[in-house]
Amino acid sequence: MQKRIFLATLITGWLLWSCNDIEKKTISNEEAVTLLTESVTAYDLFSSIQDEAFQRGDVVENSLKSATKQNDTYPRLKVEPSDLTTWPKTITINYGSEEIEGIDQRMRKGSIIINASNFASVPNASWEITFDEYYQDGYKIEGTQTIQNKGLNSSNHPEYSCKVQDGAITSPEGKQFRFEQQTTREWISGYDTHLVLSGDTEDFCDDEYLISGSHSGISSHGYLYEMSTKQDLHVNVCCRWIMEGILSVTLPDNDLNCQINYRPSSETGDLCNNQAVFTIFEEQTPITLP
Repeated sequence: MQKRIFLATLITGWLLWSCNDIEKKTISNEEAVTLLTESVTAYDLFSSIQDEAFQRGDVVENSLKSATKQNDTYPRLKVEPSDLTTWPKTITINYGSEEIEGIDQRMRKGSIIINASNFASVPNASWEITFDEYYQDGYKIEGTQTIQNKGLNSSNHPEYSCKVQDGAITSPEGKQFRFEQQTTREWISGYDTHLVLSGDTEDFCDDEYLISGSHSGISSHGYLYEMSTKQDLHVNVCCRWIMEGILSVTLPDNDLNCQINYRPSSETGDLCNNQAVFTIFEEQTPITLP
């Protein structure tokens, strides 16, 4: 059966497709743009939530060890019980009802709630993250994110497993899409410097990770997708875009396989850039990420 699948623009230029297979579900160009945009957005949101939780966790650990009082300004941190020896603890990061900007330039309101078996830096520590009316960059986030410290890997880098279950994201326009994830994050740089101790923003922005694994979801139009890392994703906590890496994308109900290549060449001369290439059936189109 003959199919024609066209690559079009995502945001400004992803090439998309139309499928005439009567045995398969069809997807319009508009629906495909939405699916791909939502999948990238979900990946980015939950990744930055882990970075934010770790940063605030460092603040909590330092304040407990130094017996200093928490700042009354937002975000407000609450720890129960507030000692160094009793575990598990509940850590609540309350950003208030009005959006505030973090050092990563993300806008947040509502609360992140962490059920911690120990400090995140301790091997085998497990953090279960849930949300209470939590919004990030205008998106409402729901679900459960579980992070476990796996200790040092063979490269002597800290490594974490990350799982997202029942993830639900509601866009500023009121559209909801769903997300599940199972990834490994290798902390390759910045694990030996701490913003809380130095007060230097660079000691937060030098944190870099390699991320591998898979995730899946359902778009706001009801289409199922699956994504996996073909080449580990290289991220920096202060860069809005993935710096390097390749994601394979599959739509099982549409017999579609394609990939996203972040920063496919060194032509930009900038490690943090919004350039990528979308490939489908060996055809490539450069794209500019939002």
